[in-house]
Amino acid sequence: MSDIESEGAVLLGISKYDAAETASWLEKHDWSFPLLCDGGAVIESYGLTNPDVTREAMKGIPHPTTVVIDKDGIVRFMHVWVNYKERTPPSTILEELKKLR
Repeated sequence: MSDIESEGAVLLGISKYDAAETASWLEKHDWSFPLLCDGGAVIESYGLTNPDVTREAMKGIPHPTTVVIDKDGIVRFMHVWVNYKERTPPSTILEELKKLR
């Protein structure tokens, strides 16, 4: 987090779930950044829900995604993971942030 902040950036998570579900999830995990709840609006606007899910309970689950947005609101980096267990490495995020200097 300190490396990201030293680049003048803010790290946010976005949850498609409501505030109560998100708060419950946060209690189980030790995250040091805000997790915003939007009911899926941002996730759907970026087309990040997984259309190939066949189990009803999993429909609408978003792909893990990293987005770097500059101060003007322009997306400068975006990576969508198909495998829900994968995430963008912090080193990659830092490289992308340094490009914005």
